[in-house]
Amino acid sequence: MNRKLYWILLTLITFALLGLVFLQTQWLKNAWKVKEDHFSLKVNQAMSEIAKAVETQETIVEVTSEIFSVDYDIKRSNNISRIFGTRYTPQDSLKPQYLLSRESISVKNDSGKNTNTQVTIATGDTILFSHILSTNQKDDIRKVLTADKTEKELVDKLSNKTLLVEKIVNKLLNYSDDFNRRIDKEVLISIITREMQNAGIGLSYEFAVKDSKGKVFVSSDRYNNDRAVHAYKTNLFPHDVFSDPFYLILYFPSKSNYIIHSMGYMGILSIFLTLVIIFSYGLLVYIIFRQKKLSEIKNDFVNNMTHELKTPISTISLAAQMLKDQSINDSFKNVDHIAGIISEESRRLGFQVEKVLRTAMMERSEIKLKIKQVDIHEIIITIVNNFELQVKNKGGTLSAHLNAKNPVIEADEHHMANVLMNLLENALKYCEKSPEIIISTRDITRGISVSVQDNGIGIKKEEQKKIFEKFYRVPTGNIHNVKGFGLGLSYVKSVVESHGGVIKVDSEPGTGSMFTLCLNKQLKTEPI
Repeated sequence: MNRKLYWILLTLITFALLGLVFLQTQWLKNAWKVKEDHFSLKVNQAMSEIAKAVETQETIVEVTSEIFSVDYDIKRSNNISRIFGTRYTPQDSLKPQYLLSRESISVKNDSGKNTNTQVTIATGDTILFSHILSTNQKDDIRKVLTADKTEKELVDKLSNKTLLVEKIVNKLLNYSDDFNRRIDKEVLISIITREMQNAGIGLSYEFAVKDSKGKVFVSSDRYNNDRAVHAYKTNLFPHDVFSDPFYLILYFPSKSNYIIHSMGYMGILSIFLTLVIIFSYGLLVYIIFRQKKLSEIKNDFVNNMTHELKTPISTISLAAQMLKDQSINDSFKNVDHIAGIISEESRRLGFQVEKVLRTAMMERSEIKLKIKQVDIHEIIITIVNNFELQVKNKGGTLSAHLNAKNPVIEADEHHMANVLMNLLENALKYCEKSPEIIISTRDITRGISVSVQDNGIGIKKEEQKKIFEKFYRVPTGNIHNVKGFGLGLSYVKSVVESHGGVIKVDSEPGTGSMFTLCLNKQLKTEPI
């Protein structure tokens, strides 16, 4: 794909995704706000009802306590009796300045007929009568009210009622500064719970009652002042005139979960789809970059393979031409030497082809291991003898420190030999001075450890995690001046892991590298 087109496509997809995520986020925020506002409305309505219920409860308590403590022997008939001693007609009325109480009483006359009379009690001892007669005989009221016994009972009732109302009103106006004396904590909790249930709110809540200065008078057991930043607040006694207000502070610990649940499946599905889109985009970008990287690796591999295969092919072709050239006298043709060159280059060509085929088979998991009892020391000695000449030609040394007491393991001899050969080849290729290579073994738990140490150029920390990837080659500059396909270490790791082992690398740039193989003695043993 054209590089410019690639970036244009990636940019368009990115902007489209960002726009979609932005719109989806705005929709979710608006849906959240609507649900939160609806929830807050229900809570505020419930708290208004709580305040009404608390004031009603306080009034009931005061009225009830006062009714049971009234002294019915107190009489104030002197001021009231004067009014009943005068003549009264339905048109007569006294104009009170302040009204405190209004009561209806029923009086029976001698004929057994009822007269309903409404009495309004004002400050002082002024009384206003208004009445509804159940009979058309208006003169009967005068007969009833002039009766001594009825007059005395009426005076007593009105006197007691006046005293009761005055005492209750005085108590309600003289507020207590101690909240706990006005309403009990358990009663308050029952009121809050009842009103929340009536509002359809079944969440657990925490509350506290504070004054305007923040002093806490009562609170729930788990109330946390730090979590009450966004709590709901209302005045419990809104009709108090002279006293400091008491505020009910209430919050819901699981409010967020409730709102999410109230959004229903649409909200959850929307969040899920948004996450899926974001994940898919990330995976798409990863695949695109990986394909781009693989394309570059493939091009490098083709170039390297062409170079690696072209060299032995050219050598073989040149040797064949020398043998066929009739202009060269047979006595000058060193047939054995030319045949040796052809044989060596053919072997080299076959080795490169086999390496590529081995990697392809390992990728498809088609490689078949021929497991048997092998002596790892014998394999190492054979390989050291084969590579010793190449090392000496570069002015280096190759030594073996075989310290393992039990070198026999279960492994595929052929692939294990190829693993060690790959490590030695890398030690030779990536060394810019006289190579010093050491192969050592030692016993470990359930197996044996084989190490190949060199004094090469070393590998950076960030590169060590990538060296076992297929086709990856450690950068040595703008040009790869070291031969190879980048398949050797990938093959090594695959073979070691297929034997249930692990491979480790310890390297520092400029000081060299050490590759360590940890192999099981028995193939069925758990990985080391």
